[in-house]
Amino acid sequence: MIAWVLDMGGQPRRRQRSYQGRIDCVAKLSVSLPDDLVQDLRAVAPDNVSAFVAAAVRHELDRRRLHAFVDELVSELGPSDEAEVARYSELFAATAAVAKADRSESS
Repeated sequence: MIAWVLDMGGQPRRRQRSYQGRIDCVAKLSVSLPDDLVQDLRAVAPDNVSAFVAAAVRHELDRRRLHAFVDELVSELGPSDEAEVARYSELFAATAAVAKADRSESS
């Protein structure tokens, strides 16, 4: 990895950062995965499995936090009205379809 640093005169210079210098906020972790999952993982992320796994873990943690938040809302406010959910789902789908059509026209 190359980093830009300022020299004593304030001029930018390129500096190669060592591997140790780049991993100060990264922990190494060993996980066990089924063989078929490893094959699929290597097929979609052959060059950076760690980045792919980090994104997947982040996504799963966000999903769990969202579910916990929804559970908290349900406990405080009660269950959602299914008719309202259906109405807003239809509204969202219609809005998404219009946005997709607009993108297609501008391409």
